Amino acid sequence: MKVLWFSLSPGLADAYLNNNYEGIGWVKSLERNVQDKVELSVAFYHHADIAPFTYGATRYYPIKQYRRGKLSKIFRRLTNGTEPDSDINAFLKIIEEAKPDIIHIHGTEGPFGLIQKYVDIPTVISIQGTIIVYRYKFFSRISRTDIVRYSYFKSFLLSRSFLNVYKVFAKVAEREQEIYSHSKNFIGRTAWDRRVTKILAPAAKYFHNDEILRDAFYKYEGEYNKTGRLIIFTTTWLNIYKGLETILDCANLLDTSNLDYEWHIAGLNPNDEVVRIAAKNTKRPISKNIKFMGMLSQEALAQALLEAGIYVMASHIENSPNSLCEAQMLGLPCIATNAGGTNTLLEDGKDGILIQDGDPYAMAGAILEMNENYDQAITYGKNARRKAQLRHDQEKITDDLLKIYDAVLNETAVLELKGNS
Repeated sequence: MKVLWFSLSPGLADAYLNNNYEGIGWVKSLERNVQDKVELSVAFYHHADIAPFTYGATRYYPIKQYRRGKLSKIFRRLTNGTEPDSDINAFLKIIEEAKPDIIHIHGTEGPFGLIQKYVDIPTVISIQGTIIVYRYKFFSRISRTDIVRYSYFKSFLLSRSFLNVYKVFAKVAEREQEIYSHSKNFIGRTAWDRRVTKILAPAAKYFHNDEILRDAFYKYEGEYNKTGRLIIFTTTWLNIYKGLETILDCANLLDTSNLDYEWHIAGLNPNDEVVRIAAKNTKRPISKNIKFMGMLSQEALAQALLEAGIYVMASHIENSPNSLCEAQMLGLPCIATNAGGTNTLLEDGKDGILIQDGDPYAMAGAILEMNENYDQAITYGKNARRKAQLRHDQEKITDDLLKIYDAVLNETAVLELKGNS
C-alpha cells in the first residue's frame, strides 16, 4: 500500500534536517511504527527550498513555505495572511509524483485538505484541533481589551499580537469550513471531535484512532509523592486560551492556605508576553511559588513530571491534549478543565478530577482535596496510567490505523464497482 501523508511536521526527517524542534512528536512516533508496514511518503512545509529526499524507509517531499521574498513576508504579516492558494499546485505535483493509493492528511487547520477538490484518490483526515470551534473560546477570560492594554507595543508594530493571531484564526476557520465540506473520512479521538464532525461534515465517516506519545513517556512510571513540598505541574504553550490566568488566580488562592507548594510551568518563560497579559488580567502579582521552566526536551519534561505530585491542565479549549496524556502515562493524579475532549481522556472521580473551565476556586479546592487525600490521589494516578497505557498502545494504534486505511480503500472500491455495474 502506497500512503502519502501531508503534515506540518517533517516527522523522522527532523534528524536529517538537523532540526531540534520536539513539537508534534506524535507524528514521529506514528511514522516509526508505520513506515515498515506501508510504502510511506511524507509531504511537509519547510523554510528552505529542498529537493525531495529519502531518509530511512520514508520518502520526503519538502514544500517551501511562503515562496516569495521579504516584501511579501511583511505584507503577509500586515494582512494576517495564511498560506497562498498557489501552494495547491505544489501539493498536486507531489501527489502526481508519489502516486499514492491513499492520502492521509494530519490536521484540518492547514491547507492540505483542499486537495480533495482536485483529486479522486481516497483521503482521510486526522482531526487535531478544530479552529472553527477554538475561535469561539479564544477570548475566554482575557479579552480583546486586555490584549490592547497589556501587549507590548512591538507586537502591534510587527503585527504579531494576539489580535493578529485571532484574525489569522478567522481566515483559517473559513478555509477549514471548506475542507470539512469536501471531506468524506475523518480520524478522531474524543467525543468532542466526533460531535463537531457530525455537524461540520454530517455525511462523512468517522473513525477512532488514538495517538502514540513521545518515546520518553513510555519509559517511566511515577507515583504521587506526599513527602516534602508539593510540586504542581503544568505543560502549556504561548496561547491566551490555555488558561494561564486561571493558574495565576489559583496560585494566589493557594497562597492564602497553609499549603507548602511550588507550581512548575513548562513551555513558558517569565518574560513571555502571554505571562505579562495574564498577570495584568488577574490584577495581582504572580505568586512567588510559580516557576516558569521554559521549553524542555521530552526527556527533561518526563523527569520533571516524575518529580511532581499533581498535574493540572487549565485550558479553555482542547481536543485531546498530549500534555495531559503524557502526565497520565507517567501515573500522575491529574486535575483538568472539562473543556473540549478532556472528559474523554479523564473520568471525574475515577482517574482524576474535572473542574469547570476558568474556575480558579474549584481548581484550588481540587488541589487541596487531592493533597489531603493521599490514598485517593495514588488511586487516581494508577487508574490514569492504566487507562493511558491502553489508550496509547503503539501496536494497537498502528494496527487500527492500517485497518482504517483498508476500510477507506475498500469503501472506494465498492463505490467504483457500483458505478461500473
